[in-house]
Formats: sequence, C-alpha cells, structure tokens
Amino acid sequence: MEENTWITYENSSEAARKRVEAGQILVNLTLHRIGENAYNLMIEAGIESVSVTLHSTSLEAAFGEADQFAKDYFLERARLLEEIADRI
Repeated sequence: MEENTWITYENSSEAARKRVEAGQILVNLTLHRIGENAYNLMIEAGIESVSVTLHSTSLEAAFGEADQFAKDYFLERARLLEEIADRI
C-alpha cells in the first residue's frame, strides 16, 4: 500500500496538501493556515467537498487532526452507502 504523506508549502495560503487515490477516486486534503495558529481542512473527493476548522494550533497537530477527521468522515460515508445498499 502506498504511503500518503503531507506536503508542506512555504509562503502560500496553503500550509500543506495530501493526495489519496483509491481506484478511480482521487481525494485531495488541503490545510489552509487561518490566522497565526489556526487551520482549516478542505476535503475534495470528486464532486463532493467539505471544509472544517480544526482545533490544532500547530501544523504537526493539524496533520493528525486532519487525518482523523478525514478517516471518520469517509467511514461515516461508507456506513451510509452500506445502509442504502441494504435497503435496495
């Protein structure tokens, strides 16, 4: 399995970006620095996107929080799709 890591940026509104591919689906996770010690996570997956403000005050902590949020988000989406499939 390919390891997906955060790529950091200097002098940009983006603090870091991560790209994950699964089959035909490409997911982009982008961390934006908002203020001195605050971060916003943007998840883009196909035509779907979600944005949340993280509680982390450092970039390293934001990586972990963003990864956990994304995992939880996609697990919830998978449960919903499984429920839909069961009702068909």
